[in-house]
Amino acid sequence: MDDKHTPSSVGDIEAEVPVSVPEIIAPLSVRVDRNSIDHTHTAVHHHHPEPLLQHSHLSHGVPASMETIQPSALTVESAEEAPPGSVRLGPSEFAITLPMDSRVKDDYEKVLTGAASSMREFFLSFSPTSQVSEIERAQLLPKMHEVTARFNNVSTHPDLNIPQHCQYNDSELEQEASWAEYSSAKFLFLKYWIQLASTHDLHVILEIRGEMKQKILERYLLGKGFNYTKPRTELGDSVEVSMAKGPLSFGIHGNDGVQELFKSPSAIFALDTAFDPRSPSVQHIRTTYTRNGSLLPVIWFLVANSCEHIGRCLPNLTESERLRLLLQETAYLHDDVGDLQDDALGVYEDVGEILGYLSDSLASWPLPSIEPLHFISQEELDSSDPSSDEPMPAAPKRSLDDDGDDYTTKRARVHIPDTSQLTDSTKAPSQTLDRDLQSLEKNLILMKNAHAAEKDQLQNELIETRARLQEVQKALGEVQHRYESRTKDLHKTRQDCERLIEGKASLEQRVETQRENLSKIKDERTKLKQELEEARQELKNGGGTLAELETAREEIRRLTKENASLERKAEYSQNQAEYVREQYQTASTVAAQAGNEARQLREENEALMKKVEGNAVRLREINKKNDEARHIARIEELEIILAVRDEVLRKKEEELRDIRKNRPSTRSTSTQPRSPKWAGSRPTSPGVNHNGNGNGLAGRGSALRYSSEMPF
Repeated sequence: MDDKHTPSSVGDIEAEVPVSVPEIIAPLSVRVDRNSIDHTHTAVHHHHPEPLLQHSHLSHGVPASMETIQPSALTVESAEEAPPGSVRLGPSEFAITLPMDSRVKDDYEKVLTGAASSMREFFLSFSPTSQVSEIERAQLLPKMHEVTARFNNVSTHPDLNIPQHCQYNDSELEQEASWAEYSSAKFLFLKYWIQLASTHDLHVILEIRGEMKQKILERYLLGKGFNYTKPRTELGDSVEVSMAKGPLSFGIHGNDGVQELFKSPSAIFALDTAFDPRSPSVQHIRTTYTRNGSLLPVIWFLVANSCEHIGRCLPNLTESERLRLLLQETAYLHDDVGDLQDDALGVYEDVGEILGYLSDSLASWPLPSIEPLHFISQEELDSSDPSSDEPMPAAPKRSLDDDGDDYTTKRARVHIPDTSQLTDSTKAPSQTLDRDLQSLEKNLILMKNAHAAEKDQLQNELIETRARLQEVQKALGEVQHRYESRTKDLHKTRQDCERLIEGKASLEQRVETQRENLSKIKDERTKLKQELEEARQELKNGGGTLAELETAREEIRRLTKENASLERKAEYSQNQAEYVREQYQTASTVAAQAGNEARQLREENEALMKKVEGNAVRLREINKKNDEARHIARIEELEIILAVRDEVLRKKEEELRDIRKNRPSTRSTSTQPRSPKWAGSRPTSPGVNHNGNGNGLAGRGSALRYSSEMPF
């Protein structure tokens, strides 16, 4: 065996007819680790006890870390038979069911109601008594395919059925992304995936079909902050439309062609049931970028009990039979669309589990298997008798007392008959579906009546709105008149401004022209001077009388220049002398004025000195007078104090005299003390100009001393 092997081309992989169990898938160049660990690969309804790649198939001529796998080495063992109604999946294919919002369910019901008549016509074409030919039935197939496409559009994004809602505005990318998350569980899954996987280095391929769907998906990722890895014009055709934000990136595939990938993918998210995992380009990707010896995982996003879910569960039938059964089951399960099974997780939890699965190459599929759908037989349709008020029969619910083997299922599991038996039984007329379609037509009539009433109400509101609109238009006319007046004034002002700007430009141009003319004149003058000098030099060089004459003229010009220079110097000297004389006169005048001012200042100083001396004499006299007045005032104050004391002394003497007079005569007191003999009479009270001796001699000081020495 050679050490190197040439990888197979895409043409070596041929598309196979869909079968229940895939056979050998021819991969391209695939490399796996020699020391890879065997693990059980678990898919929905597919259990492989051994890995898809056996060690016996590995070549032995490559290094220990890598191995090259032959295209025939990747085989799939026979999987166990899946129960009827299960999701049909291939190897390394998984599926999760998603819910549907009640508002989106209304859109789903509208599609079913709008297609009721065409579906009834299509069902009647299978009746044995029907006179519809195969050609006419084949003509109904495109219309039925369109109905299923509208059902699938509602599951993906409701706006796909309303083209006028798909108006693109780059300033509203975030609002469009929020609306997509609100309207579709698939975009809600992508929202949570971006939140949780933003720090993981993952590249996920998003498989979606249709230009409008791809445009909505790209704008959603732009609204979530993703950017194209290359200019958009370079993406598409042979290069996948890749968008990245940090380590997380997406590759959007809108067709089955071979495309150059941005980087190695981690998984394929199938958002559209039109995706075919058995196409050669998809097989090339899945076999080239393997996951621990297994094919690249494909994860289907299916809204529970929807048309796309039912389509993945149908057996292999002819196109018309398969389409009839698909529409029949879609109408039968329309009440349960979006209802998840009991053990199903929420969208956020699904994202967390799938992220953990893709982050660990040895992990197995963590989510529970999807329960098989219950396909009703023709006998059940004939035996059921729904009321005329119900548009479609409801799916049978599991009884609380049901003791079946699988108590975790939500619906009873009934084996559907073989393909041949199913084809024979479906040829009988479906009376129950006819009654259901008739009830749908009645509901449609009621809806039309309700719409007519709403139309009348809207017309009344329209009349009122028109009246208000007229008032608004009248007010708007007044505003428009004021606006036009201001516009005219503004227009006039702008015209004046433009005229001034034009005048300014013309003036600037004229000034520039004059500058250019002046420059030209200066240049011509310089040139003429040079020519004159040259002519004179030629005359000198010629000799003869003319040369002597020119020499004399030159000498005259030189002397004239010197004379003019001397005259200018003399005039300058005269001006300097005149200036000096004027300065001297000015200085003399200033000096005389300064002398006069000095003399006046001396005289003023002498006068002030004399005045100061006279003021000093008067000041001394004033000080003396002030001292005398102050002393006199002090003397008067002391005399008043002395008079007060004399009065007090007199009162004390009188009191003492009264006490002596009133004292009882006793032995000890009978003898009166003899008064001392004084030289004069009894002293009187001292007073002003009184010395206490009764004479009027001056003696204030002696009087005070005398009065203070008197005994009491």
